[in-house]
Amino acid sequence: MKFLTCASILSLGLFNFANAACAGPYAQCGGNNFSGEACCESGYKCVAINEWYSQCQEDASETQSATQNNAANDNTNNNEYQWNNDNTNYQWDNNNNNNYQWNNEDVNQWNNENVNQWISTNDKNFFLNEIYDNPTFIKEIDSSIPKLTPELQAKAEKVKDVPTAVWLAWDGAPGEVEGHLVAAGSKTVVFLLYMIPTRDCNSLASAGGAASLDKYKGYIDDISNTIKSHPESKVVMVVEPDTLGNLVTGSSEACKNVHTLHKNALSYAVDVFGAMDNVSVYLDAAHGMWLGSHTDKVATVVKEILDNAPNGKIRGLSTNVSNYQPVYSEYQYHEKLAASLAAVGVNDIHFIVDTGRDGVDVTETFSKQQTWCNFIGAGLGPRPQGNPDASMPLLDAYMWLKTPGEADGSAVGDRADPVCAHEDSLQVSPDAGQWFHEYFVQLLENAQPAF
Repeated sequence: MKFLTCASILSLGLFNFANAACAGPYAQCGGNNFSGEACCESGYKCVAINEWYSQCQEDASETQSATQNNAANDNTNNNEYQWNNDNTNYQWDNNNNNNYQWNNEDVNQWNNENVNQWISTNDKNFFLNEIYDNPTFIKEIDSSIPKLTPELQAKAEKVKDVPTAVWLAWDGAPGEVEGHLVAAGSKTVVFLLYMIPTRDCNSLASAGGAASLDKYKGYIDDISNTIKSHPESKVVMVVEPDTLGNLVTGSSEACKNVHTLHKNALSYAVDVFGAMDNVSVYLDAAHGMWLGSHTDKVATVVKEILDNAPNGKIRGLSTNVSNYQPVYSEYQYHEKLAASLAAVGVNDIHFIVDTGRDGVDVTETFSKQQTWCNFIGAGLGPRPQGNPDASMPLLDAYMWLKTPGEADGSAVGDRADPVCAHEDSLQVSPDAGQWFHEYFVQLLENAQPAF
């Protein structure tokens, strides 16, 4: 984080005073019930998207400076794919095969009319702080180093310095939270909550989660109480990868049967964590190739979840968790999704993108078979960083959310998933969440930027 002297701040303020009163690139500049600035900074004009939302877009009639020309990508998102197998599998250590029937919890538990209480806060980009290194990732890399060539050993040692998220994805995880907070000290700890009941609609490789909604609430309460006991800590909480994607596109009976349960669970997580001053919450929104053609529906579901979280606020949304999409295409998704959210009254949303495995642009090959499992050709991507690109003002951070080197799933065993048997999925893999040495080697060799 950069600090300026008072004199510098004063001079900058005087110099930029003319633009200070106008909205920046791609910010909202109008629409019904909008109370902000109705003008745009030089080089941009206010364009009406719909009656609820107008956005500052590049003004082609003006001569742009080099910085302004580099301020946005004009390409639209043409990834209009339909996804039927939406499993982007994640990690856990428990063998919880919960095949529960949810017949008594399919009722919306929230009655309040919560309006405009959940708008994103502006002062919680905790990624501008130094980020905590997950010690589990370091131990996993150490297990691989003796098997590597001297050249790769040197690179792997550097990877150990890259921060990754801590997953809260098994029954005992709440008991580990305090240890991470103490070890982190003043650093930001990035937690990823992945324990929703009937996780991934009980799909093959990633089934599990809490045994009931009440158990899930208790799980969240245990975590939040620990964080409350460390008010000086800074915490990022990424909430339930894949769940929003399944709410939007999940058409199987297994998904339909838990839609209301999952909405209630997400609302509770936002309501609890989003009410804490030292926690910055990002609700997961899958990735652009999955939901890029469904942003209006995504926005509707997000608003419903937030309306049912009377006490909580979110900083924004996470995307590309455990996936391989390049940053440029994810940012197109972010822009489209931000516009859809603003159209329903959800404003000032920020984004984080998982760059742990997107170092190689595999878009063309990925789209052929939709192989999310241990995809061949992927490489480690850009390192975690807050505000990484001035041309992407909606983007809070690059972050390694999925632990690179941990498996997505396996083609054999009790949790076997046929997607993991695809020809473009690296064989032979352990179960999801277990260390996959050969895959780590591939990611390390293909890293961009290289180590």
